[in-house]
Amino acid sequence: MSDLAVFGGSPVRQPRSWPGWPQYDESTERHLVEALRSRRWAVSWPTTGAPSRERQFAEAFAAYNDVPYCVSVDHGSSALVVALEALDIGPGDEVIVPVMTWVAPVASVLRVGALPVVVDVDPETGCLTPETVRAAVSARTKAVIAIHLACTVADLDGIAEVAADTGISLIEDCAQAHGARWRGRNVGTHGRIGCFSFQVGKVLAGGEGGAVITSDEELFLRTQELRADSRRYATGDVPAGEMDLVETGGVMGGNYCMSELTAGVLLDQLPRLDDQHAHREAMATELEKGLAELGCFRPIPLPAAADKRSIYEYGIRFDPGTFGDVPVDRVAEAVGAEVGMALWPPDMPLHRSVMLRPHTKRRFAAAWTEQGAARALGREYPGAEAYRDNALVFHHQALLGERSDMADLLAALEKVRDRHTELS
Repeated sequence: MSDLAVFGGSPVRQPRSWPGWPQYDESTERHLVEALRSRRWAVSWPTTGAPSRERQFAEAFAAYNDVPYCVSVDHGSSALVVALEALDIGPGDEVIVPVMTWVAPVASVLRVGALPVVVDVDPETGCLTPETVRAAVSARTKAVIAIHLACTVADLDGIAEVAADTGISLIEDCAQAHGARWRGRNVGTHGRIGCFSFQVGKVLAGGEGGAVITSDEELFLRTQELRADSRRYATGDVPAGEMDLVETGGVMGGNYCMSELTAGVLLDQLPRLDDQHAHREAMATELEKGLAELGCFRPIPLPAAADKRSIYEYGIRFDPGTFGDVPVDRVAEAVGAEVGMALWPPDMPLHRSVMLRPHTKRRFAAAWTEQGAARALGREYPGAEAYRDNALVFHHQALLGERSDMADLLAALEKVRDRHTELS
């Protein structure tokens, strides 16, 4: 009889809970109830005489990232669509995206009528490399979406250099990297536009929600209209009973506005973010000491130019053969059973993902022709395969625990490694 918990053996961690997520308290409830009782549940409703919570949050998030402009939206996917439209990207254009990502960036490119060109990634970080970007640039390329993945930062120096050399725009997808820094500046500020998600699992959680940040005033004005049906914020104080949005009509927009209820929650959560970052970093450091002692494990690396990381999913890399030929999904299941917590491999690369199905929608037919599909996916992805098959990740909430929790994780890794033949 195996002693592995996945087969009914005694687990490493005796029954006790992990930190919950999202975190909230009476202050969060007060922010939410105040938004509720204001009867102003959306920015597109008459003002109470005070600035909308949506606008207050946008200004606070801009300040957090040390940029002049932020426009909040309803989802991170909407942030990407608005960013692409702000850059006037559409039919006939191409946008480079990494193969290691959730489907949303590719879907956003298709939603504006452009073709996503999916390229390989660094096998250690899962992020774009300057080399894979440069190799994919064509006369039709208008932008690259650099995604800061899991708990690291893409090579912004190299990718920005390629963008400058080729005349394409750099969009940073920071859905998993709120507050991470590169050479002293927050991610999202190194390209023309930075996009964020505030989905419930993110380190800054509002249930759903997103934001676009920029230092370009023209893009800021255009972005406002794109997310609010061709309307911008009014200038100056707006008397009670009047509208905070003015019909300016500079560009045809859609409705991607963040609700006042979501903004209320985010106004409560944002001031907590850096303290949570500090706690997660302390626990990650503790975990990494133990990984080094185990010998065949290491964290997903952070480039030297990254001054600070933001941990959305903590990633543990392991040497090929550490678990024999046991599939990584099975390893994740076994380690998770030992500690009573979910671990998983990184998301399936897009070229293997069941979610990438542009041919199922008529609206994508003009871009996703036979030739377009070959251009989008017609290359090998060895970096992504190596990254996916030799990494375990887990949600950042576990790093809000204590040193004893990290010791449990290390003991589980060691136990499963030493008994992996029982999983075959």
